[in-house]
Amino acid sequence: MSVTSKGADATGVADATSAFNAAISSAGPGGTVWIPPGTFNIPGHISVNNVTIAGAGMWYSTVTGTAPGFYGNSAPNASTDVRLQNFAIFGNVQERDDSAQVNGIGGAMSSSTVSNLWIDHMKVGAWMDGPMDGLTFTGMRIRDTTADGINFHGGVTNSKVTNSDIRNTGDDGIATWADSAIGADANDTISNNTVSLQILANGIAIYGGHDNTVSGNRVVDTGLAQGGGIHVGQRFTSTPVGTTTISDNTLIRDGSLDPNWQFGVGALWFDGSQGAITGPINVTNALIQQSPYEAVQWVEGTISGVNLNNVTIAGTGTFALQEQTGGAAKFTNVTATGVGYSSPVYNCSGGNFVVTDGGGNSGISGTPYCGGWPAPVFPPYPSEGVTATPGALNFGSVATGSTSAAQTVTVSNPTNTAAAVSSISASGDYAQTNTCGSSIAANGSCTVSVKFTPTATGSRNGSLTVNAGGTTSTVSLSGTGTAPGPVLNTDPASLSFPATVVGSSATTQTVKVTNSGTASATVSAVAATGDFSQTNNCSTLAVGASCTVTVGFKPTTGGARAGNLTVTSNANNSPTTVSLTGSGIDSTTNIAAGRPATASSGSSPYVASNLTDTDASTYWEGTLGSFPQWAQVDLGQNYGVGKVVLKLPPATAWSARTETLSVQGSTDGSSFSTIKASAGYTFDPSANNNTVTITFNAATARYVRVNITANSGWNAAQLSDFEVFPSSGGSSPATLSADPTSLTYPTQALNTDSAAKTVTVTNTGTAAATVSGITVTGDFRQTNTCGSSIAANASCTVSVTFRPTASGTRAGDLSIASNASNGTTTVALTGVGAGTVSRNLAAGAATTESSHADVYASSNVTDGNQGTYWESANNAFPQWVQVDLGSAQSASRVVLQLPATWGARNQTLSLSGSTDGSTFSTLKSSATYTFDPTTNNTVTLTFTASTQRYLRVNITANNGWPAGQLSEFQVWNT
Repeated sequence: MSVTSKGADATGVADATSAFNAAISSAGPGGTVWIPPGTFNIPGHISVNNVTIAGAGMWYSTVTGTAPGFYGNSAPNASTDVRLQNFAIFGNVQERDDSAQVNGIGGAMSSSTVSNLWIDHMKVGAWMDGPMDGLTFTGMRIRDTTADGINFHGGVTNSKVTNSDIRNTGDDGIATWADSAIGADANDTISNNTVSLQILANGIAIYGGHDNTVSGNRVVDTGLAQGGGIHVGQRFTSTPVGTTTISDNTLIRDGSLDPNWQFGVGALWFDGSQGAITGPINVTNALIQQSPYEAVQWVEGTISGVNLNNVTIAGTGTFALQEQTGGAAKFTNVTATGVGYSSPVYNCSGGNFVVTDGGGNSGISGTPYCGGWPAPVFPPYPSEGVTATPGALNFGSVATGSTSAAQTVTVSNPTNTAAAVSSISASGDYAQTNTCGSSIAANGSCTVSVKFTPTATGSRNGSLTVNAGGTTSTVSLSGTGTAPGPVLNTDPASLSFPATVVGSSATTQTVKVTNSGTASATVSAVAATGDFSQTNNCSTLAVGASCTVTVGFKPTTGGARAGNLTVTSNANNSPTTVSLTGSGIDSTTNIAAGRPATASSGSSPYVASNLTDTDASTYWEGTLGSFPQWAQVDLGQNYGVGKVVLKLPPATAWSARTETLSVQGSTDGSSFSTIKASAGYTFDPSANNNTVTITFNAATARYVRVNITANSGWNAAQLSDFEVFPSSGGSSPATLSADPTSLTYPTQALNTDSAAKTVTVTNTGTAAATVSGITVTGDFRQTNTCGSSIAANASCTVSVTFRPTASGTRAGDLSIASNASNGTTTVALTGVGAGTVSRNLAAGAATTESSHADVYASSNVTDGNQGTYWESANNAFPQWVQVDLGSAQSASRVVLQLPATWGARNQTLSLSGSTDGSTFSTLKSSATYTFDPTTNNTVTLTFTASTQRYLRVNITANNGWPAGQLSEFQVWNT
């Protein structure tokens, strides 16, 4: 129904509000209102519910006015099935009035989509007052608002903002505000957006709520007057901050000097001002570039549970990390370069802020700074002229009157024209020579060699100044002058060892000790502390001579390990020390974390690398309908492994399912052996938080693989986390035995629990046995009294029940993993299931169709979401949609659905099947079926059981819309 058919003026002169409302009324529930090319004056709000409003494109169909807007119903009675697409909303809001509803999109909309809209000069692009569920914004272009771009305000769940561009907003670009007066925002996703030039607040903000994800966004030049790039805060009376995922984002030049606090705001920052934050907040694969002040900030309250993994910090005005409050964080593979201040970390909280070093970090160590706020040294945005790197040189200790070895500075010209060299000079006790000449070629470089000759004892500072290409580059120079005599320096000044299994030795590393003084040096002692050892050839060192210290690392326990290498001598700067760090791997260490993962199949975003990241909500999924499928992790070296932990996304997202799988291992990546035989494992959000633990006898492997042959919940293999742990024992005097060594259960009805049977576990050894895991496989469950330790000559009990999920013989085992000398103790489990499990064979199956309209493709009919649907081309009956079960399977029932909130309608249809996809036979003759919202818009077709691979629904009429429509096409085996 075109708005012009109801009298709308396409020149924008006359008020078109009544024409729009008339067109919506005439289109009726589920109808479409057409905005043709033109400009239409709508001074205020248009109410929308169960309607599509579509334009000819955001450049062609324009709604304008003082404050035009399209609004859903007020919560809690949200509008549903609203689709706003392909037009522009241009307002004329001149000032911010927070009491005025002058937003482009507003109200509450569930199961709705707003796509390809250009919104300009409104107070807010879209302010959504919840509760509501299933709202998606995609392809948005929002500009020049006095407040937010898009805000999910309270109780907005399972909603998205994706593939949009939001620029020059007065407040947050995109925000979820879980207002406690309304409810938590949960399971929302902000992904693949470009957000830039936010003036007052942040590019993207998460205020409270839980299980929300911010991924794949580019946040640029935000927080111009106040705020940062990406922000998570317990603020504005929000509900508690729960699990929050921040992954694969790029933050460029974000943050500014807060005019009230008078210190910088981070590109990524966390604020617990209205309550302790425990998270977890998992930040992975982030690039934080050219931050005007700090890169990452914690401020106010107590903030725990922040995990930074694979975070690259490239250029800051002040600090890499600004820790201004109590709490805890874990850093893994966090690297920082180009940090503006001499210390990369600000921390005046001391031990109140606890940092766990997950390994792989660089550029964030050293003594934290606590003091007045330094002036920022702004990083280049980006480099547009000559640069000199590194930005600082330290020459260590050198005797007065002596000259150090040279250190090098590289001068680069990244421009496409030659850069004239005006001058190069060194100040203080430093001298330079260079290869730069009078000019540096386009895209070329030259080097400057700097030496240190201290004229007095103590700290001696200077600078190297390079004037070239109209740019002045300054390199800070530092060193310490000592009295004439022996002076010892080490290279390197610190050593870091890779993670090493407890009790094993890492590859040794060496430290070169050189006498840079003016007299012979006598080394009297060399010592290493902690889990470190040393050997050396150091004794008497002539001037300029060197010796070598070889350092070993053999961890005695898991986790971070630290120590020092100390060289004692008659040198003026004795003792000379080298800091030593490493980490130990024990049976509690997940050695698969962050390691490369591969799979037999998978497609973006459900790729194998999700298996070893820190985000439990990201997952790998194999190709539909093509079992068996496998996923594996490369541990980097051979380990003795004894346990695997597998996860699916957390309980709030996924329902229970059973996957049949085996565990395999390989030392070379090509020849695999079975570590744990195939069995069914149940991932249950209620029973085990969708987590399965598999223990086994110690096996040596570098590559650990899970081979999956079935999944009761989806027609593909699925895992979110794949954790591998070293074996825990073999050398202990503890010995475990089980009585009996097998359990057999009588016939049991499917999905019911048997009576429990008991296994007694006894430690016949001479020392306590440490229990690291008790697990069952297959259709069995256990509870136990064993705890984490079984004393010598003591016993505990394990109660095992049988709950069959399929008919026939069902097998599994009970495993007690410990440090006992006889390894993992196992008990064989068998039982017989009776009956048949009803299963939707089409869940996740591939689909095809005769045609589809707009975005309503056939893949929606097997996605498990009744709100998404397939719709054929209009006015072109007959139309069909079909599912491919992957193989020929017996079925006797088909369930068809439309969205639950749609009005009643009749569709005339038939059902046919095929084993080859070309020749079809009729399973259910054509008849007219009523889809009625009072019966959940569901129609069930029953027929004589038939074995088919392809099932097709052929639709010849629909009295509710001139096309075939289905939201779910379920095929049931019973």
